[in-house]
Amino acid sequence: MAKDEKRISINALEKIAKEQFSTEVKERWFDIEVTIKRVLPLTEMIGFVNEVVDACILIDGCFHPEVMDFAVKSGILTHYANFTLPDNLEKQYWLIYQTDAADMVCRHIDTVQLREIVNAANRKIDYLCDSDAAAVKAKLDSILKALADAGDRMEEAFSNVSAEDLQRLASALAEGGLSEEKVVSAYMEQAARTGNEPAPEGAERA
Repeated sequence: MAKDEKRISINALEKIAKEQFSTEVKERWFDIEVTIKRVLPLTEMIGFVNEVVDACILIDGCFHPEVMDFAVKSGILTHYANFTLPDNLEKQYWLIYQTDAADMVCRHIDTVQLREIVNAANRKIDYLCDSDAAAVKAKLDSILKALADAGDRMEEAFSNVSAEDLQRLASALAEGGLSEEKVVSAYMEQAARTGNEPAPEGAERA
């Protein structure tokens, strides 16, 4: 029987992580000290992904890929580094593309994790777009079925109505002379022809 494989302990792995891999980096950038995280913790990574997705799918529900690079650069500055960006998107866009702050931060971070964040955002956007398309198709199918059912009911309702009956009805409508009495009279005549004349009120059919 083969010996059990010796497992590496959590403590040993944690020791290597702390001693060999720095958690933060300090960078002087135009006389400003910038604190940069090499990697993001799990919850912050998920938040970064969701921010990119929300930025790319606007209020109209459409995917706007032209916003993605801007959203990613914004997240690099605010999640990996200690930059504060304005709420005004025009000003935020100008600050990001007018400086090399995002490139400076990227020189110190784990680019593998950043690439995974971008890939995750793309996959989530694909999923949301596919889900919306499926929901629209299901709604259209429901509408088409309702229309088909209504058509079947109309066909059944007029199955015993002759072309002559329809012509008289059309003439009455055109002349504006359609009244409740005429509708009842036409129904009684039609019922008599088909052998389904209704019994007088209060009486039972034979």
